[in-house]
Amino acid sequence: MDRIGEYLVRRLIGEGGMGKVYEAEERLSKRRVALKVLRPELTRHEDGRRLFLNEMQILAHLEHPNLVRSLASMETDGQLVMVLEYLHGRTLRQELTRRGALSWQEALEHVARIAEALTVAHEQEPSIVHRDLKPENVMLTVAEGDAEDAAPVGLKVMDFGIAKVLEGMHGTNTQSIGTLQYMSPEQIDARTIDARSDLYSLGLIFYEMLSGDPPFNSPSPRELLNLQCTAAPPALDDEVRKGLPRGVEDTLFAMLEKKADDRPESARAVVEKLALFRAASGDAPGRPSRARPSRDSRESREPAPPTPRMPSAPLRTDAPAERTGDTMHSGAPAPKPERPRTDTVALVEQNAARPREVPTWLAIVAIVALSLVAGMTTYIVRLKTTSGSDASTTTTASASYWRSGEKPPATP
Repeated sequence: MDRIGEYLVRRLIGEGGMGKVYEAEERLSKRRVALKVLRPELTRHEDGRRLFLNEMQILAHLEHPNLVRSLASMETDGQLVMVLEYLHGRTLRQELTRRGALSWQEALEHVARIAEALTVAHEQEPSIVHRDLKPENVMLTVAEGDAEDAAPVGLKVMDFGIAKVLEGMHGTNTQSIGTLQYMSPEQIDARTIDARSDLYSLGLIFYEMLSGDPPFNSPSPRELLNLQCTAAPPALDDEVRKGLPRGVEDTLFAMLEKKADDRPESARAVVEKLALFRAASGDAPGRPSRARPSRDSRESREPAPPTPRMPSAPLRTDAPAERTGDTMHSGAPAPKPERPRTDTVALVEQNAARPREVPTWLAIVAIVALSLVAGMTTYIVRLKTTSGSDASTTTTASASYWRSGEKPPATP
């Protein structure tokens, strides 16, 4: 049996862009764990390696029922390894692929639990921002011994802080790491982000759970980035809105505001708001899941979206991508749905946060050009004051030389 550090490897669970995930057993305690072993090419930068170990130490202190516990981290035989609690169940992505839209009661419950996990992380000092929140990173756990598709008994948010570690692994802070389908506008523009970026991603997940589809969808990465930055989310179907407690829709669309300042101020504020809706719903029967609605039947919430603009951060095609197989659970891989990929990618910053500056050389050229035009104008006006055909001829010649770029002959 293979060994990684003090852990005996039982089997390979999955393999993705970040590395491989194994089911393992701690040698002394016999405790079952999940080992995430990062790909060697991601660990070349010494600063990134230090960041990994530091971040894992911070994450090890996060304790909440809705957070996957980070048990340890280590560097062994040149490999960076995360030791995580072992989970039995399926991802939220697998659930949505299998069922389509969820009942609003289920969606509300899942969003509330995710928001509770975010609250714990965001209120650390310094704040821990997930940066890559998506259905693939949310685990619906089932009781040990139950089938993978059994009713979930819990929810866990996975891979906190991994996107930040990946940024460090690239040896630069000039790019954003995330998943196009769930990135906030400020991430796409490579601006400074805070906890409210996670709230935007959570709003996208909430919308998808209610409707069966994400609000912004395109097979073109560039178009998808543009939609995330400029387009208003479509209104929910009447069928979806039916039975929703008053205020739920407003809370959802507040989370999807393009400007971070217009979103809820914190994950805790979202938790408190959702608690009111959950209490108001009481014992209302859950609406069964339904087939995905046709997006052609939807109408935009606003008659005119903001003026489109292309994101300032073009897609970087040479960056590593994290596939959805990097989960630490025993469920079978989800079937491949016909939808845009939800890989973790890097977006290169292009000074999105700073106003554009005019290059010095361009300013000098402009000044020289203006001086030449002013001088030529004076020259031509002076010629016009002369009399007779000589003046006319001279003016015509001046204009001809001016257009050709040659210096006109001296005036006699």
